[in-house]
Amino acid sequence: MDTAPSESIRAFGRPARDLWTLPLPGVFLNHGSFGACPIVVQKELERIRQDYSGQPEEFFRRRVMPDNPQSALRKVAGELGNFVGASGANIALIENATAGIQTVLQSVTFGPGDRILITDHQYRAVRLAVEARCRETGATPVVVPIPVPARSADVLGRIAEAANSRIKLAIVDHITSSTALLLPIHKIVAELQRRDIPVLIDGAHAVGQIPLALDALGAEWYVSNAHKWLYAPPGSAFLHARADQAPATRCLVTSHFTDLGFPRAFDYVGTRDYGNWLAIPAAIAFLERLDVEALKRHNAEILRTASEQLMALGAEPVCEMEMCASMRTFALPQRRPVDTHDAVRLRDSLWDDERIQVAASILFDRLLIRLSAQAYVDPDDIGRLAAVLARRGWPGR
Repeated sequence: MDTAPSESIRAFGRPARDLWTLPLPGVFLNHGSFGACPIVVQKELERIRQDYSGQPEEFFRRRVMPDNPQSALRKVAGELGNFVGASGANIALIENATAGIQTVLQSVTFGPGDRILITDHQYRAVRLAVEARCRETGATPVVVPIPVPARSADVLGRIAEAANSRIKLAIVDHITSSTALLLPIHKIVAELQRRDIPVLIDGAHAVGQIPLALDALGAEWYVSNAHKWLYAPPGSAFLHARADQAPATRCLVTSHFTDLGFPRAFDYVGTRDYGNWLAIPAAIAFLERLDVEALKRHNAEILRTASEQLMALGAEPVCEMEMCASMRTFALPQRRPVDTHDAVRLRDSLWDDERIQVAASILFDRLLIRLSAQAYVDPDDIGRLAAVLARRGWPGR
């Protein structure tokens, strides 16, 4: 498929595969982990890198350095802000969501008796960062259990029940990682702020997958990856800080421009590849070329098909469809207790033997499989996965 930059993209499934470099044969049902960068964005990244190679001095002085208020990075932040419903002046460009989470954890002062609220669906790196910060400061993690199958009202109720005056920070997923739960984030933020609890939203899977309006949401901090559902290159993400929190939000690296504060102190922390951020406008343009409503219908149909076929094999969805965006996770039935290596065995054998990529994990002593719908996913891909699972099963079956 050869599509001009201004032409809309309406053909999904197998016809859309030509917009990526994903190889055939191959079934790619794990866009959620690392994303997939379209060819047009790859070409823009290469062009940016050639600009750097041709004149490194001019590239850094005029396009990157934050002492230039018209730098290309600030323009990228402005365009990204327009896309997510926020001012670019409140957006710092960072490498990944994990860096954003740790930035906030290091910017908030904790002490003995303080609590940091998370859920038991939290991304492992976030949980480990919270535990490390608590060891440093004497604070204590508060882990809110969310049982599966999950229901939206239960999530809100359990978080509200755990909230108290000792909670110094709440970290809540917009869309959970392994379980792909779309949480009722507006209600959660409102409930926590009603109790004067600052909120950091881990939206690693959100931007590009669901519409965002960060100013309207009003969370103190919001972090998301651009390399997943926004189609940007790896190493591109952003941290949004509400205006009143910006002065206290400090870059993890102290560098030449630290005195400029949030967000400009984040723009330059040494010589690195800034092309990933500069390619974000090309990624936004690619997403906007998609017929978004048609893509939403396509992804919903992919998840519906996957649900029917996997449930016929005994798989159990971890939540109702209303809590799904473009991913859905299923618990696979086991005839024996799960082994810690079951997820890796399933993931690796599906790719090595069948050329099918999925996300697999162990959570709550269950073997989980997470499927991502995307423009390039075809209904036949789901049928192929279901046929393979029916034929050969999975570890512990």
